[in-house]
Amino acid sequence: MRFRHLIFVIASFGAVHIAKAEEDLWQVYQLATESDPTLKAAYANLQANQQSLPQAIAQMIPNLSASYNTTGINSNASFQGDYNTQNYSLNLTQPLYHPEHWAQLDQARHVVKGAYATYYSATQALMIRVSQQYFAILGAIDDLHFTQAQRKAFARQLEQTKQRFEVGLIAITDVEEARARHDKAVAEEIAAQNAVADQYEKLREITGTPIKEITLFQTTKPLPLLAPNPAAQETWVETAEHSNPDIIAAMETTLQAKAVIGTQVAGHYPKFDLTGQLQRSKGAPPFPFDQLVYNRVLALNVSVPLFSGGGVYSRTQEATARYCEAKERLEIQKRSTDSATRQAYRGVLTTISEVQALAQTVVSSKSALQATLAAYEVGTRTMVDVLDAESNLLNAERTHAKARYNYLFQGLKLKQAAGILTAEDIAAVNALIRGLERSSAR
Repeated sequence: MRFRHLIFVIASFGAVHIAKAEEDLWQVYQLATESDPTLKAAYANLQANQQSLPQAIAQMIPNLSASYNTTGINSNASFQGDYNTQNYSLNLTQPLYHPEHWAQLDQARHVVKGAYATYYSATQALMIRVSQQYFAILGAIDDLHFTQAQRKAFARQLEQTKQRFEVGLIAITDVEEARARHDKAVAEEIAAQNAVADQYEKLREITGTPIKEITLFQTTKPLPLLAPNPAAQETWVETAEHSNPDIIAAMETTLQAKAVIGTQVAGHYPKFDLTGQLQRSKGAPPFPFDQLVYNRVLALNVSVPLFSGGGVYSRTQEATARYCEAKERLEIQKRSTDSATRQAYRGVLTTISEVQALAQTVVSSKSALQATLAAYEVGTRTMVDVLDAESNLLNAERTHAKARYNYLFQGLKLKQAAGILTAEDIAAVNALIRGLERSSAR
């Protein structure tokens, strides 16, 4: 079985990392590959399942053993008296025909292939978890900046209403209303700060290392909005059916179940073993003292099952039913993957349109704010109108930023569904976040 770009990121498990003041997506991903317990568990599972193959082969090669025993005997027979018997033997067994061994070897091969697919799926899942949490932190930071800007704006409004109240231009109710809006903004800022801390804590669960600050999305360069390539939904679905590691793992599980049927059916067939023995023994009197006897034995053992109470038939029927179950689960996985691939494909296209529309919303909100400020200067608009326009602009910028994060994340999800997500894709997204050219990504 071939896997595209299989990366054994666990090779650096023992690396020591000293947290920096600021971490970008690539650095966070490297931390996760070193410390994520879920990925480590998947790697340990891979190592354990890899032993299935040598264990299956071990049943088919010669088995050599040695034995020794000695017995002390006290006899009242005049010709015996006290004596010891000793026996040394070297035993060799070579299975000649065991059909279940071949079925178990086939089963072990599929176990190993399935384990690789499961581990590859875990590496892709880690990339998604890291990216998703990184974008969640960016979104929480944007929310915090929004609440901070609102709090400052409401503080400015509160100060102006106080001044107007002191000169008798407005009533005290206007001051209290401005104070309430300011106090609410303060509370929302505190909640937003806590939300940022919570998101960082969730990232720590993955990396095992506290990260105090991440690299923010750089907006100095426009984000290229690229449609999926190839631009055909069914092509991505076809790729997923051949490359998605979860489908491959389910397929290997199905083939394992099929091999188990062969193992159980083998219970109806005869078995042939070639055995050899080299024996050296010292017998009991009246043979001459310390006389050694040597025996060399070569035998062909044939075992023919006749009746086992219906156990072989029952186990075969059970294995057949398990195989049918595995085939249906494979079909479930295929349908689920096909659906996820189509949703991710449409998600990329949808987020492209969303980012473009929200970018225009930001432009419109800026124009609206400028017009409101101009109207405020000539007295046709109030400070509340100005604050509302500022809030609209901030909210538009926040929503636009989250749409960009979602666009990048949907691209990763599409590649995960197709089974072609690699660390290079994380590096490419990291370069976009940092506002770098793709060629400079690590």
